[in-house]
Formats: sequence, structure tokens, C-alpha cells
Amino acid sequence: MNENNRNFDNQYNANNDSQSNESEPLNNWNTPSGSTDSNTATGSQQTSSQDSSPNQTYNQTYAQTPPLNNDAEYQWKFEDYDQISNQNNGYKPKNNTGLKVFAIVISVVFVLTAAAFAGFVLYQNNLTSSQNSTSDESEVTMSGPDITLNNRPAPEDTDYEEGVLSTEEIAAKVRPSVVGIVTYDIGTSLTATGAGSGIIMSSDGYILTNAHVVSGASGIVVVLDNDEEYEATVVGIDEKTDIAVVKIDATGLTAAEFGNSDELVVGERIVAIGNPTGLNLAGSTTQGIVSGLQRNITVRTDDGNTISMEAIQVDAAINPGNSGGALINKYGQVVGINSSKLSSTQIEGIGFAIPMNTAKPIVDDLVTYGYVRGRVKLGITYYGISDVTGAMTGYTPGLLVSAIDETADVYAKGVRVGDTITQIDGKDVRDAEDITAVLDGKVPGDTVKLTVYRVSVTGKQSTFTVEVELEEDRGNSGNAEQQQVSEQTPEQGNGFFR
Repeated sequence: MNENNRNFDNQYNANNDSQSNESEPLNNWNTPSGSTDSNTATGSQQTSSQDSSPNQTYNQTYAQTPPLNNDAEYQWKFEDYDQISNQNNGYKPKNNTGLKVFAIVISVVFVLTAAAFAGFVLYQNNLTSSQNSTSDESEVTMSGPDITLNNRPAPEDTDYEEGVLSTEEIAAKVRPSVVGIVTYDIGTSLTATGAGSGIIMSSDGYILTNAHVVSGASGIVVVLDNDEEYEATVVGIDEKTDIAVVKIDATGLTAAEFGNSDELVVGERIVAIGNPTGLNLAGSTTQGIVSGLQRNITVRTDDGNTISMEAIQVDAAINPGNSGGALINKYGQVVGINSSKLSSTQIEGIGFAIPMNTAKPIVDDLVTYGYVRGRVKLGITYYGISDVTGAMTGYTPGLLVSAIDETADVYAKGVRVGDTITQIDGKDVRDAEDITAVLDGKVPGDTVKLTVYRVSVTGKQSTFTVEVELEEDRGNSGNAEQQQVSEQTPEQGNGFFR
């Protein structure tokens, strides 16, 4: 026992001596109940200290103060010091402060972790939603006019006869809506490389024309009927249908009235307005009749590709430069886009125009999206070999691949230039009509099964089948699924003109 504790015990015993002279001790230290003799108590203390632990003795309810007998030998314990220091309130166990702090920390960490996780999930959802929204908005980046196709008056209407316009009236009504288009290529900025025609769709400068008129041009100039010139930008081009839309920065223009081409009848009078041979003959007006409807024709572009289309056949004079001009019915409504004619020294008086009912959905997509949505392609250019041609030449009938898009799935699946695709989804294919029939109703991402015939460099013949994914045809490549009509003779060569 150190000096401080000894002094404390002496002071404590002295205080108890002074109290013992006044009264009997009220408590006995470690004394069994009923004992009154101090010596006996002392002895009992010694005996019990051997038989029971200090804690058991301490926990007795009557053990509230140290012994009052000075003759007893007091053994100091920390609990006694703690009891006295707390004014005889008894021993109080320590609070579990560390455990409480630890629990609080764990709770806080859990809450923060849960909040962070919830925030991450919310962020990911918002990010995905934002990406989807951005993706959707990237498709619809433009806005512009919709073409309205007006019906002609019904036979019982008074306007049916009274609404019929003379050729002079048609020219006066429509000529302000027909423009000249001049194109320039890189390196020839001072010299025009092409010329064609166009039709004003809206008063704010949207102009409809043929794809082959503006495709590949590095510069486009639009010349109005009043000789005003504007630089034009391409809104969208669809080479598959030979339709394009350009835009000039102008307002207050005279927009054409468009009509329902399905109402045309063979023998009906029509008028064509355009710029044959260029701007020196701008606004030329020719007249004729509808010679035929729903003519399926295949025409060859200047770059060697071909396009199949359903056209209106007319006998009105359509010459180079008329492309993109207006074909007008007797009510002054534009019902077609002059596009091509069968040019040959043996053939005269045959011209073609794209029906407005065919052009409208194409134009609407070009104005809104810049391309025609939902159209699919394999990603090949080919020669169509019919059964008859195959028998005469020894080639296998089918689609002889002459070029292939190396980014397309058809290339990734092993199809190469020189292969012949004989079937698609089990159906024989020989030309563009066969492909259209098979792919009709397909959407980008759908798959088709190709049967391919191949002859190796050593002459080994083989046939294999691959399943390929169709990709979206945005119309600007002009090379996908383009049929090269090998059966066509040079004298019957189809050609576009500007």
C-alpha cells in the first residue's frame, strides 16, 4: 500500500473513532447478520475472506461503509475508494462508451453507403434516360414543311370543269414555283458542272429536286424565276428513288400546289416546266398527255449505278435539264417530278416522272430526318443474272456480287466479290424486284439466310448458307443492292440528265 492510501486509511479510521464514542456502530464490515461482537466480526472477516470472493462480500446489502473497529485489519480495495469518492452511493459500473461510439460510426457509414448507392442508381437511370433522349433527338434534328396532296374536284362539282386551266394559265401559275439549279464540283468553282430544275415546296426556301441533280456537288446555286440567286444546302438525298431536298435562305417564295397523282388517267393532258439544256432556256413549258401509269423502269446513273422505279410515262418533251422540274395536271397541281427519259436515237417522245404519291413519304422523311427511315439493305452491289442469261453465258443465275460494303454484316459472314447469291430465305433471287419482294416488311436488325454459290481460284465449286443481319439503308450510298442490267443493249441504255 503506498503512502497516499495509508494516509487516507488513517484519516478514515480516526474519523470513525470519534464517532464510536457517541453511538454503537450501525454497520459491520463483512460481518454475518446477527453478529454484535467486534472481535467475532473480525474473526468472521478473516474466515469469510478465505471462503468468499471480495466481490461477493462487497455485494452484500449491508456492506455500505468500511469497518469501524480500529483493531480490524483493513485490506484496501479500489472499489472502497471508488465508493467513498462517490459519497457512499455504491459502485457504479462503467458506461460502454466505446461500444456506443462504434455503433454510431457503423450506423453513419451504413446510411452514407445506402445514400451513395441510391444516388448512383438514380444517376445511372437519369444517364440512360438522357442517352435515350439524346439518341431520339439525334434522329429528329430538322423540321420543315409537309407536302399536302390535294385532290382534284369531283365530277359533280362545278369546279370540275370550271377549275380546268389552260396551258397559259398553268404556266402563269406554276412557273414562279420552278427554279433552276446549278452545281459545282471541287476544283471547278468558276465553271458549272451540272444544271437541273427544282420545285419550291414552301415559302421559306425548301426545294424539291432529283437526287442525281445535286448528288456529289460541292456547291449548289438556286436561281429563281425572277433571276435571283441563292446558295443552297442539302437537306437530304435518297438515291434509291432519285429524290432530294435542298434549302435556301429566303422567304416569301411562291410554293407550288401539289396534287394526287393517283387520280391521273391515261390520255389526260399534262404540262412539263423546267430548264432544258440549262438556264439559257429556263422556264420552258411543254405539253403532252399521260402515255402510261405505273411503268416499272430501270435507269442508269452517271456513275454506273442503276435505279428501279415506278414512273408516269408522258410524251411531253423532256430534255436534259428538265430533271427535277414539275409535271402538272390540268388543274395546275404538281403531280410528278420529271426525272428521266429513255434516250435513244431509235426512240422518241418517251419521258418519265416520279409520281407525287410515291415522292411524298420520301420527302417527308428527308425533311425530318435527312434520310428515309426503316429501309434495309444487304450492303452489296451486284449484276442480276436471269435463268436465260445464265443458260447463254454459263453463269449461275442469281445476284453476282460486284462490290461489297466491308462494314456490313454480309462481309463479316464471309460473302465476297465474285460470289453469286442464288436465294434469300429460300426464295430464288435474280433481280431488284426479287430482292424487294423478299425484303419487304423487314426492318434494320432483322436477319435473312443467303444461299451462296462460289467458284474458287482453282475452279472448285461450293455452295454454302450464311445468316446475315440487315442494316439500315440511309439512301445516300447509292451502291447497296444496285442492279447492273447486263442484258441491256447499248442502244437501249437508260440515262439521267440534268
